[in-house]
Amino acid sequence: MDLPAAGERPAGGQRRGIAGPGSAAPAGIRRPAVAGVYYPDAPAALSEEIDRLCAGRKPSGSAIALVAPHGSYRHAGWVAAAAFADVVIPKRCVLIGPSHAGLPASWGILAGGWCRTPLGDVPVDAELAARLQARCPFLTADPGWHRGEHALEVHLPLLQRLSSGPVSVTAIIMNNPDAGEAERLAEALADVYDHDADAPLLVASTDLSHDETAARAEELDRLLLERLEALDGPGLIREAKERGIRSCGLAAAACVLEAARRVGARGGIRIAYGTSADGGGDPASVTGYGAVVIR
Repeated sequence: MDLPAAGERPAGGQRRGIAGPGSAAPAGIRRPAVAGVYYPDAPAALSEEIDRLCAGRKPSGSAIALVAPHGSYRHAGWVAAAAFADVVIPKRCVLIGPSHAGLPASWGILAGGWCRTPLGDVPVDAELAARLQARCPFLTADPGWHRGEHALEVHLPLLQRLSSGPVSVTAIIMNNPDAGEAERLAEALADVYDHDADAPLLVASTDLSHDETAARAEELDRLLLERLEALDGPGLIREAKERGIRSCGLAAAACVLEAARRVGARGGIRIAYGTSADGGGDPASVTGYGAVVIR
């Protein structure tokens, strides 16, 4: 990856009302953990990479939710970008994904501060985080649990680059959550969506099958994508368990599917699909990536 030049800024300077990398920001900054590994760490190179991944794509309208992978931009970036580029990104987004390092609790939420990327600082929606915590006290606020996690971080530059105005995020990670708690969170998210003038975009961060041949992954992932398109969260989890599909983030997707179903979503639309082999990975052991937009 390119190394950032001293004081380098995104093309055009500070973008879309988001604090630039050199701007003063309050304490409580969640600094990037995988810049330079999962995506470029130079602002100009990162902007150019996202533009390349989104080339030829335009938003087809607003959406209630989307499902996008959290692999590196080399392997999964074009799939994730397809989902984000297909929607009009609102002022607020709720990101939900898995914890790869494990949590001492089932849930972790950022309660305030900023998330930094090479493109600048994204404010955490403290007001929405507090409302969700009031409804779901199991959402534990500990910024340390988010520091090394990439599942949500890789989506932040896409939001920054593709939004037409300032955007804030509510960031939630999970680790083997209780089904009842996931249902309560889905209910709380649906209530926010129904009653807020600025309804947030709900984003589930999940990869699909792991450690399969490319052909086998496509077969298994087709089953998972069918459940995603049908907004069938329980069926998604059941399919993975019954077929022994190793995956990462399906519980987050199931939670978002339930929230979307509660607010009247009609279904999901598959926007893109691929595997890590498409980005040069070993075709004998791939990870599957799918992009689904829910309206």
